[in-house]
Amino acid sequence: MVGFVKAIIDCQTAPNLGSILTQSAPLFDVEFSLSIYNRTGKYFIGKDIIDACGDLLGEAHYGYYHSKSPPQRLFGKVLGRIQHLQVTGKALGGPFGLLPPHRPARPLLHMDPFSIPSTRLLPTDAVICHDVGPITHPELFDPNTRPIYDHIYKQIAAVGPHVIFVSQATQKAFADCYPGAKLASERVIYPAIRQDVSGGATEPVEGVKGPFLLTVGALGTRKNQIRSMKAFTQSDLAKRGVTYVLCGSKEPGFEVVQKAALETEGVVMLKYVSDAQLAWLYQNASGFVLPSLLEGFGMPVAEAIRYGLVPLVTKDSVLEEVAGEGALGVDAENEPDIAAAMIKLIDMPESERNDRRAQMTVAMSRFTPETIARQWRAALVDMSK
Repeated sequence: MVGFVKAIIDCQTAPNLGSILTQSAPLFDVEFSLSIYNRTGKYFIGKDIIDACGDLLGEAHYGYYHSKSPPQRLFGKVLGRIQHLQVTGKALGGPFGLLPPHRPARPLLHMDPFSIPSTRLLPTDAVICHDVGPITHPELFDPNTRPIYDHIYKQIAAVGPHVIFVSQATQKAFADCYPGAKLASERVIYPAIRQDVSGGATEPVEGVKGPFLLTVGALGTRKNQIRSMKAFTQSDLAKRGVTYVLCGSKEPGFEVVQKAALETEGVVMLKYVSDAQLAWLYQNASGFVLPSLLEGFGMPVAEAIRYGLVPLVTKDSVLEEVAGEGALGVDAENEPDIAAAMIKLIDMPESERNDRRAQMTVAMSRFTPETIARQWRAALVDMSK
């Protein structure tokens, strides 16, 4: 957040942004209902935008309620539940689908597409599209998720608001799924990533020692940890004293991952780590492993790169887009391919590791808070014309 506040100050010194910083009235209201029930990357992207562009934004809406801060406790849960029932009712049918949409006077910036059915979408509105996973990978979601999001994306395609994609991969996937969409405008603005990692405390993690590979992220089917563990077994790295460490929150498929971790030699799945312990894991790992089946942006990979780790990622995916040429790209469905890359991470000469780090440092320069703040402020002005 500090980086985004600093970005606003830095923007004031840029001569070509003078008009952007002298708006007399807000340009967009914000639909930020996801902040009621979501504290994942989507929430922080939205929060960063508000911090950087607050003077260009008006009211924050949470379904039928608007306030300077998200509704809390029981009130927030009730509002979130009503909106969820309203959205699913409009997409799948049901009595709550009869609830009328809300519509502010100003154009509305949706921080997530899910809120769209609870409003009356206009071509002057803007929508952040994080991914189209429910359409491209429906098997990774609840059976109702695909029809709900298909309803939402078809509404976007028909109405044609401004759409901001968080990656080129997401932009391409949307175009492939909805080729007839006529959008008012479209652009890619990446999430901001703080570049330095200095100043934080670290704490060793009990039970983790010797060389180890690291996966950080939600544990379940989507992140492909089952194949990663099978690949680790095929690599025979455990026989060389290498450990494979997993840590993250639960998501669908967690129980299967947990069982496999207990049964796989050399795998350690951590139940909980503090920020200090997570920093220690990043600082001491020999490489980062995330051949994910689906990502919106891939923040864990960006975090690993900040700590100087070479990541193993899914080739031709948003993860490779974020990491750049310094990453090791693999076929996420090919266990021998993943195993070979794991061995390479352990045996990589330091000279090659440094070369890859240099390449990734260049790639990461695209995501500085100052750069992303400028892009968002310019985009809001452009979309309001």
